[in-house]
Amino acid sequence: MGDPKNPRTAPLHLPPGCRFYPSEEELLDYYLTHKNTTALSDDDHHVFGFNVIKEVGIYDYDPFDLPEIACFPYGYGGRRRHWYCYTAKVVKGMGRRWRKAGGGYWKRKGRARDVVGRGVGHVVLGTRTSFVFYLGNSPKSAMRT
Repeated sequence: MGDPKNPRTAPLHLPPGCRFYPSEEELLDYYLTHKNTTALSDDDHHVFGFNVIKEVGIYDYDPFDLPEIACFPYGYGGRRRHWYCYTAKVVKGMGRRWRKAGGGYWKRKGRARDVVGRGVGHVVLGTRTSFVFYLGNSPKSAMRT
């Protein structure tokens, strides 16, 4: 869980009626672009700025154990949730991606899809890939969650 005294690790609590739900274009064009191009100091705490999405090593957790700093609750009593975080890609030998996490592994679902900007020229901003988590380490005995 996050430390409520540290704005960098404290979960974000929005007032009733508000919800953090950026589009794919906003995620890539605003949040990720600004994160990659701006160096933050320790005193730079923009609650609703581009750094509202935190870095989390998702491969250290099962999906149901992810830290609250990646959670953006909404709905009555915060019962519904969206999860956003940045994580580094882990690559093993021979350039293979390694997606083992906690008590299972992540498997890509479908193919990567282009995220296209709405501006003039419809520029491809990035790609979107969906993943499914499987409990267990063997593809034959793993259970999809």
